[in-house]
Amino acid sequence: MTDTPPKVNPRLPMRVLNAILAVIAAIWFWLEEWLWDHLLVVTAWLAKLPPIRWLEAMIARLPPYAALAAFLIPAAVLLPFKFFAFWLIAQGHGWLGMQVFIIAKLVGTALLARIFALTRPALLSVGWFARAYHAIIDWKSRLYTYVKNLPAYQGIVEYKNQLRAKWQLIRRR
Repeated sequence: MTDTPPKVNPRLPMRVLNAILAVIAAIWFWLEEWLWDHLLVVTAWLAKLPPIRWLEAMIARLPPYAALAAFLIPAAVLLPFKFFAFWLIAQGHGWLGMQVFIIAKLVGTALLARIFALTRPALLSVGWFARAYHAIIDWKSRLYTYVKNLPAYQGIVEYKNQLRAKWQLIRRR
């Protein structure tokens, strides 16, 4: 009698990998959106300062391709800091490298969020930018739908709802 190994669906490892990558991507997008929304509030508060208000008025009036340059400049300026952060990490300065990376990420996201809010109409008037923007938004929507339909995600949501219900009972007592 020979023992034959159970047959495994050859597509299963790829499906599992795709699900894991989708969850990681969804978490990344969610964090980016959360940062974007909260940093936009901070930058709006800073925009009340007269010199910032003047600069923002100038940026908001930019024509489409100048608005695109204004949108991309902060990312280009902060990119060397992110590379420096990775270099620090590679040199054994992990904590310092992470701090530099996080600060560059926060500053970059804050600037991009504010500049996008100011230049969105001009940017979306550039055909290829509008197509890329809408393609990313559509892809992100499909990604979120995919993740929300995963059994693991639904189980986590159900568990969270149960914890919330238990917490409500405890608070009422």
